Amino acid sequence: MTGLDVSRLAPDDAVAALRSYPRRFREVLTSVEPEDLPDEAIEHADHAARSLALLGEALRQVLVRDRLTLMPAVADDSAREWAFDGSWSPDDVLAFLSMEANALAEVIADVPSGAWTRRGTVAGSGQEMSALDIVREAVRTGADHLRAAAQAIRTL
Repeated sequence: MTGLDVSRLAPDDAVAALRSYPRRFREVLTSVEPEDLPDEAIEHADHAARSLALLGEALRQVLVRDRLTLMPAVADDSAREWAFDGSWSPDDVLAFLSMEANALAEVIADVPSGAWTRRGTVAGSGQEMSALDIVREAVRTGADHLRAAAQAIRTL
């Protein structure tokens, strides 16, 4: 899932996008009757929330640690596998997503302009990611899973 081009995304735009995800996911998940809501749509919202938590922690770490080694899942959404057992309601998942999106947006808003180039190295690949790359990955992940949740509902 790589649809949104985030290569020129600025931190302020990332904050706006992240803060919009709770509302946008809610609109998607409430566009059908609760009994018609496919688990797959809820799973995409859950995946986005868990990814934002992971990427938020990676951002916080890269901002304070030198020579940081990042988990492969920071750079690769397909390496993020979460056990979703369906026990959370859509409201629970949306609350989790809101918490993580807003927490990440707050961290981004507080990053000094000179810190965006701080880097970490992805384990196993040697790929380097800057703080801004991590933020862009968070926005891209949210957009991709929002689109996938909407698609899951459209295919009903």
